[in-house]
Amino acid sequence: MKQCRLGYEKLNLDEKLVYDNLLNAFITFSDSVDSNRFKKNIDLMKVLNVVVGDNPSIIHFNKSQIKLSSSMFSGKQIKLCGTYSRSQINKIYSELESKVEFALNEIELLNPITIYDKLICIYEYLQDNVTYDEQELEQMCRTGNIANPFSHNAYGALINGRAVCDGIVAAFSLIAQRMGIESTMVAGKAKFYTTDFSNHAWNLIRVDDKCYHVDATWDINKKDNTGEYSYDYFCVDDVLISSNHHWNINTTHVCDYNDLSFYSRNKCYANNLSQVEEMFLRYAKSKQQFVRVRIREGIAIPGSDQQQYLGQLLMSVASKAGRNVPFEYYWNDDTRCFFAKFKQ
Repeated sequence: MKQCRLGYEKLNLDEKLVYDNLLNAFITFSDSVDSNRFKKNIDLMKVLNVVVGDNPSIIHFNKSQIKLSSSMFSGKQIKLCGTYSRSQINKIYSELESKVEFALNEIELLNPITIYDKLICIYEYLQDNVTYDEQELEQMCRTGNIANPFSHNAYGALINGRAVCDGIVAAFSLIAQRMGIESTMVAGKAKFYTTDFSNHAWNLIRVDDKCYHVDATWDINKKDNTGEYSYDYFCVDDVLISSNHHWNINTTHVCDYNDLSFYSRNKCYANNLSQVEEMFLRYAKSKQQFVRVRIREGIAIPGSDQQQYLGQLLMSVASKAGRNVPFEYYWNDDTRCFFAKFKQ
């Protein structure tokens, strides 16, 4: 397994010292870290998130129960108050390892050849097997505390099949890293069908020295709404994801490629409305059930209702091609992705 250092690489030297000490504490299952050597101005929670983001197999403590303490005898320490007993740790790690092996075997049956194939398989596996934990989100919004620590790591996503964003991120990274793909976590804010930004996490991956954003959580939520796979936030660049995701760009690698996005690889990225019409015609003639098109930012879509215009355009094109079949459709204005599903 290729070690991921994506988050580590963006830290300064003082933060890297903290990172190394925290990582050593986690892998040795310590319940405290001597922080006397750490500089006072270091954001310890930021570094903690980077450590966990780079190392998604770390699941044996509650991130909300980490405290700073000091005493005359031991000096300053970071207390990991939410750690489990050694027997519990052995059990959960054994269960997680078995589940990761199961997921890898399931993906291998699909015979993924390229890195793109592997990433798509991971993405679809999570959409098939993980549900967003709305109950945990509501609890956090109401009390400000984590009620179910497992929903925030790979165990919750892969074993329980329920997790919030950081748990889904960890599951994606864990499988990706086992397949030789570097993946870490980005901590920021985002909005999904709401007007307000709230805390959120997603993945950043590196393939052949190119970096991409991956937000499996948002596409899992979209699949819950449409019943079909969604790829709107799969391997996208800084510009596209920043439409509804905010983060400190100085803490992450630059993502300025879209060549691994679903829409680029499947030639359904439209640079003008004529190309949209051509793609609709291609879909109509091929009798495919699903239509997926992404329209470049800046291309004006006529009318006050963009979704309705695109739906009517598809209906007109399909009718001319002799495909008079009802369909349902959706438009994501943030990612400028259009999706339609013809009835069988």
